[in-house]
Amino acid sequence: MFLSKIWFVLVGLLAGIAVTAAFVAPRPADRHIEQLEGQRLDRAQYAAEQMLKNDARRWIDYVAKLGRDAHLTEALDSSSRGAGEPKALHETVRSRLKTLVPDRASIGVESLIAVDNKGRVVARVGDDEGEYGESIAGAEVVGDALRGYMSDDVWGAAGRLRRVGAAPVTSKSRDRIVGAVVVAVETGKRLADMWKRNLGVDVAIVLGKNVVSSTLPEALLGQLPQLIEQHATEIASHKRTRALVLYMGNERMLLVAAPFVGEASEQRAYYVLLNKKSPESDPWVLLSNASSDDLRWGRFPWLSLGLGILAMIAIGLILQRTEVEGPIRRLRAEVHSLARNEIQKLDDTKYGGRLGGVARDINATVERFTHAPAPKSETAKKDIAAILDRGGSADGKSFDVSRGKPAQPTPPPNPASVAASLFGAPKLPPPAGKGPAPVAVPAAPAPVPQAAPAPARPVFLPNLPPPLETIPSPSGEFAAVSPSSIIETQDLPSLRKDVTPPPVPVSAAFAAPVAAAPPPPAPPAAPVATSQPRDEEMEHFQQVFEEYIALRAKCGEPTASVAANKFFAKLQSNRDQLIAKYGCRTARFSVYVKDGKAAIKATPVRG
Repeated sequence: MFLSKIWFVLVGLLAGIAVTAAFVAPRPADRHIEQLEGQRLDRAQYAAEQMLKNDARRWIDYVAKLGRDAHLTEALDSSSRGAGEPKALHETVRSRLKTLVPDRASIGVESLIAVDNKGRVVARVGDDEGEYGESIAGAEVVGDALRGYMSDDVWGAAGRLRRVGAAPVTSKSRDRIVGAVVVAVETGKRLADMWKRNLGVDVAIVLGKNVVSSTLPEALLGQLPQLIEQHATEIASHKRTRALVLYMGNERMLLVAAPFVGEASEQRAYYVLLNKKSPESDPWVLLSNASSDDLRWGRFPWLSLGLGILAMIAIGLILQRTEVEGPIRRLRAEVHSLARNEIQKLDDTKYGGRLGGVARDINATVERFTHAPAPKSETAKKDIAAILDRGGSADGKSFDVSRGKPAQPTPPPNPASVAASLFGAPKLPPPAGKGPAPVAVPAAPAPVPQAAPAPARPVFLPNLPPPLETIPSPSGEFAAVSPSSIIETQDLPSLRKDVTPPPVPVSAAFAAPVAAAPPPPAPPAAPVATSQPRDEEMEHFQQVFEEYIALRAKCGEPTASVAANKFFAKLQSNRDQLIAKYGCRTARFSVYVKDGKAAIKATPVRG
């Protein structure tokens, strides 16, 4: 899966580079656009400065033309010489100025002032028309005019800004200056509107900390005076500012500020040219501003983009199929072969990465369960010869053949009790001081008289040890018995009903004189029972014994240690347990191989 991972990493890097370019690329474009807009404002500021000079020249020429009026010249000459009444001269000059400039408000003239050669106001038109006599010779523009110069200036006072032009008035003989005429032109809304029409940008006029006039809503320009004040040093050295950014709500404005010349510069009077800056170019703004023409076929590389995307997807799918799906399919096929025992283990060298680790884990699991020892039960894989030699199970407990599990431990049985259970004889009391009190056992039913039975067929019992104890049997014979021992069996199969063996008679092999105990009282007279069923039972036990010995020898197990008397007693004990539990008539035993060793299983038989 290495190539698939590398491919996905490359695709991720490519996508990351594309996203980074989408977010970063607009910023250099913004800076370039801002630079171009700043250059545009620079050109506009230069054009505004030239317009100010042209306007100043135009108003100076206009004032100079007024100063050449003969009536105005004669009145100012009389005031300069002190001839005539000042009030009469005031009325005469004021009337003459109104006649010369009848449309003052329409051309933007706010006031006209006529002064004599000493700088005293002879008459006013516009602001403060009734006042006269004060001296304004201290104004630079007035002083220059009285010295014979035509000049202009900007005055700022009472929150208003005015451009001023002044021209001298000479006598009729042109030999001396008799006064001057000053015109104050509005510098506000009219100037801003005119510049906006001619320059194509918005204009604002600032005086101190106030915006005097603007082509934009003045409420949005509250931060403009503070921004200009922060760049006062730059303005003083360069007579202008570089392009600055001003935020007005959701819009950005690019501006250039420059000072007015003259007396107004001392009062921080500036004109500001503003232009709306393009919005910040992020991917979302660019997409929102895209039009259908930008995405039409031929302008947008739809074919190249589609082919590139399909190629990346195809390469990713091929690598995924080659390195992931194919190995997984082969691994599943091998696992199925392993489950069918067609192979012993997986070839984990064919797989790399995590699939190789999975294959190795599967092999380790199979190896563990294949070579792990089988769980041991309490009686599994026990040597029956050793058990018989010990006279019981390995832990001293008896084994329940019908259930296949150990029963509660019981004391070794009395040989007399074993013989009684085997042959139906009443149990004898135990010797004095040994074991519990005797339990009464009902006497066996009286035998039915029959013809004399045939002599019993002798039974060969190899390695038969001497009897441990002898007890009388109902027929007056005795039998050799030993403590019960365990025979390993399987779970019981279903009960059989087709076999009905007769009860097992006393075998001649166990007959011996009774020496230890007196004979029991004689039962009531009854017919003598035949010994044929008992003979069949013992023949069955003998056959099972011989098959068991032969199977042990075939399996390579020792046979010399198997005692026949213990073997028969165990079969009889298991038979009695099955009869008591299932209510069956008898039981049959068979020999088989279990885990490489000989074993015996019991089958209950109903009538």
